[in-house]
Amino acid sequence: MEFPQLGQHCSAKTCNKLDFLPMKCDACNAILCKDHIKYDEHQCSSAYRKNVQIPVCPLCNQHVPYEYRDQSPDRAVSAHIDRDCQSRKREKVYANKCSVASCKQREAIPVNCEKCSKTFCLRHRFPDDHRCQGFQHQSPAKQKKQEDDDYMFAKALQESERQELQRIRRNQTTSAAATANTSASSTDNKSCCVQ
Repeated sequence: MEFPQLGQHCSAKTCNKLDFLPMKCDACNAILCKDHIKYDEHQCSSAYRKNVQIPVCPLCNQHVPYEYRDQSPDRAVSAHIDRDCQSRKREKVYANKCSVASCKQREAIPVNCEKCSKTFCLRHRFPDDHRCQGFQHQSPAKQKKQEDDDYMFAKALQESERQELQRIRRNQTTSAAATANTSASSTDNKSCCVQ
């Protein structure tokens, strides 16, 4: 015995199942079964009205408020980018200009000369290619300080190497003495056991 007045058919195009406990979509008001009640499962065209998530701008990572409730998130973000997005003030990727006067090349990564500390493009990166003058533009006091710093660094490095060698020699002599003591005690044990 059938009860045709009980239940309703699912309004999903591929389903049309008779459901005795149908559910109504709160966005599009369609009658659906339990398998198709989620917005994505029945491709709800009005889901964005009930979606209360605030979109985030992909350029400046700021929250973008809706102008009106029925507006789609894509349009809100698009309007934000057109009007008041702060990403327009981004740094340029190729900001490292070559220091050679006639060259207009820019690089993404700074290429600094070790002698003159100026930034150059890949074509002029070697000292011979950009007619490097070295540290001649520095004052004599600054050059003297650099030489003194280099001397102190070399002296400290030499002292640490000397201390390391002494530590290694001490470890070798203590390990050799310990080996000698171990072998002497083992021969004493053998002689006492043989008797």
